[in-house]
Amino acid sequence: MRTWSDSPFPSREELSGVPEGKSISQDNGESRLVYEIKDSPGWLAKLYKRPADAGRISDLQRLVYLPTVMSQADQDLVDRCLAWPTTRLYDGSDLVGVVMAKAPDGFYAPLKALSGWQDPAPLPLDWLMKPADKCAQVGLRRPDLDLRLRAVEELLAVGDLFARHDIVYGDWSYRNALWNQHTGEVFVIDMDSCGIGSREWVESPGWADPLFPDRSRRPTVASDSYKLAVLTVRCLTAQRQDPVEALHAVERSTKDASLGGLLRRTLTATRLEDRPKCAELLEAVRRIRGTTVSAGPSATSGSRAGADNVTTWVKVGPRAGAGTARPAEASASARPSGTTRAASGTSGTDGAAASNVTGSVNLRDRSAARPPASAPEPLPSPSSTGSSRSGPGPGSASAAGGSGTTPTPGSVPPASHTPLPASRSAARRAATARGRSGRTAPAAARRPRRHAVSAMLFCALIAALCVARYVLGWI
Repeated sequence: MRTWSDSPFPSREELSGVPEGKSISQDNGESRLVYEIKDSPGWLAKLYKRPADAGRISDLQRLVYLPTVMSQADQDLVDRCLAWPTTRLYDGSDLVGVVMAKAPDGFYAPLKALSGWQDPAPLPLDWLMKPADKCAQVGLRRPDLDLRLRAVEELLAVGDLFARHDIVYGDWSYRNALWNQHTGEVFVIDMDSCGIGSREWVESPGWADPLFPDRSRRPTVASDSYKLAVLTVRCLTAQRQDPVEALHAVERSTKDASLGGLLRRTLTATRLEDRPKCAELLEAVRRIRGTTVSAGPSATSGSRAGADNVTTWVKVGPRAGAGTARPAEASASARPSGTTRAASGTSGTDGAAASNVTGSVNLRDRSAARPPASAPEPLPSPSSTGSSRSGPGPGSASAAGGSGTTPTPGSVPPASHTPLPASRSAARRAATARGRSGRTAPAAARRPRRHAVSAMLFCALIAALCVARYVLGWI
């Protein structure tokens, strides 16, 4: 099950639409109740202790729709590693909770106790911080270096995703990510508390960032990078103390000095701009593991749906024998799937027949975004929400190509998009302009010239008169 794309619920739902099933937890952190939704196995409802404020409402709305403008690789990561909020739950006008996916079965395991084997329970990342012998005592697999590196790679991939989309997680710790003891994969939970651009202060003991010494500065992706570096060191070494002192153990175990150097720069930098990006740490870990990114986005792709591995033009046109008209070059890039039908720049018809399509289509920036169950709503303006937060998201100008509203699924155009004609008459005028520039329209090539018709009629009339005179003279 994909944890965002397979959600059976709309983006907004009344609390009465998610009936209570098995209880998962009560009064845990900011939630008063988490339960599995009745008749919807694998989907959880998380209810807050108090209704969300204006800033939280805005951030949650952006988070719910943000995967619609992600690349396919980012969407796959969301569906595999994150309990992403898929639905906002309302009780009247109050936002009182969210719907999210339950962690897959691989992140649960029975533990052996003195009384015997317990029921399967979630495996927090905390088990990677324990000695291997301790894991074996409770029936878990001993985590070797490969399992630890895989977990770190997954965590840094999530951190890189967050950084590129300006998502601030803030509460990185052992308890907020689950671990699969067989594959080393991780599953990050409590995604609904993330902010866009910044978030309210949150921090677990032992994770203090020296460049964010007090609550006067809101957490950002820069503070997340520090905590991810700490988490990387502790996952690789199982040492919970000073991460800087444990760096030598990282270099000895991985036999790679570049990762240790990047971690040291992150942990000891005196300025935020001197900290390496999460993407650099991720690249170093992948180099150690010998893994590569499959069609993934670049580290600077941001929220724009990208397909940077597609770098060509594909010619389209009628099948052989479908017609003799010359193809005209296409002037607009291909739109993402899910958008409305685009009018052809040279056709005055609705374009129902595929044989009318000719030219070339640019496949760069084609989006593979999967739309949510319903169309997005406009984001509340800063004046209405009272929030001063900023950052790219589905409703921000940077994510929508300058628009101030939330983009509809699949409607985010590439940066090089050329607006289509507003009407069929505009499309015909564009075709005429192209004909004047040296490309004659196919219809015009087939149209007989008026003076040729006139000449033919005149010749026919003379011939008729000559015949008539000859016949009359003979009579």
